[in-house]
Amino acid sequence: MSKTLERLLALHSSPAICGIKASNLICIDYNESIYKEIEELNSRYPKLRFYILKRTDSKVLILVYRKNVFERLMSNEDRINFLKNLGYDTSSIDTMLIDLKERLVEDEFPHEIGVFLGYDLEDIKSFISGEKCIYVGYWKVYSNLNEKLDIFNKYTKCRDCVINLVNKGFPIENFMR
Repeated sequence: MSKTLERLLALHSSPAICGIKASNLICIDYNESIYKEIEELNSRYPKLRFYILKRTDSKVLILVYRKNVFERLMSNEDRINFLKNLGYDTSSIDTMLIDLKERLVEDEFPHEIGVFLGYDLEDIKSFISGEKCIYVGYWKVYSNLNEKLDIFNKYTKCRDCVINLVNKGFPIENFMR
C-alpha cells in the first residue's frame, strides 16, 4: 500500500477500519494503479471493503467499510424503508451500493449518502427537509446533541490514535485485520 493511501485511510477512515463506525469516505487522486491497489486491499483484508463509488478524471471516491458493522447498519428496517421510499433497490447491500453509485453520477452528492455513512436517520431527514441544525460535526446535528458529541469524540479519538501510531511507523494494516 502506498504511504499516501495509508495516511489518507488513517485520516479519513480510522473509525470504519477500527469498527466503531460503519463506513467512511475517502477521496483520493486518481492514478492508473488505484484499481489494482483497491483490489489488493479487498483480497488481503476480507473483513473490510473498499468500494469505488465514483471516478472523475482526477479523483476517486471510495467507501471504506467494515463488513459486519456495515451489514448490521444497512439491515436496519428504518434505513431500508427510507432508501426504498427514495427509489433504491433494497434487495441487497450490493444493489443499494449500485443505486448510490448511479446517483453519484447524476447528482454531485445525494443527501441520502448519510444513510450509508451511519449518520443518524432523523438528522438525515431533517437535513433533507431544510431544518436549521444545532451543531455541525461529522454530520449536521438536529437533535440529541450530547449523544452525538459523544459519538463524534469517539471518532476523533480513534482517528487521532491511528494517525499517531502510523506517524510513529506502525502500519495501518495492523488495524485492518
